[in-house]
Amino acid sequence: MEQFTIQVKGSSSDPYELTFIKDGDNLTALCTCPAGSFGNLCKHRVAVLDGKSAAVLDDDKAKVSRAVEWLAGSDVEKALVELRKLEATPDTSNDALVAAKRKLARAMNT
Repeated sequence: MEQFTIQVKGSSSDPYELTFIKDGDNLTALCTCPAGSFGNLCKHRVAVLDGKSAAVLDDDKAKVSRAVEWLAGSDVEKALVELRKLEATPDTSNDALVAAKRKLARAMNT
């Protein structure tokens, strides 16, 4: 098992901490923001897994590519791809999007 953390700017004056844990094909992504702390989907984890480093503090920007590498082949990647497909489909119901977001949050938290 391997793990690392990334500090990101959020709405709080203190940065939030994202923790990524890789255990085989399982990827866990945790965030200390209010949404992440309650096990909900948060924009910080999704942004990093999408390869975006805008909110990442300077010392941690290089870790974004590592998170993206760990995403490949994981259960989190499957759930994220499913969400992206639903988001790209114009007639997707809000209920379907909510369900896909919950599935992604569960995948990240296990």
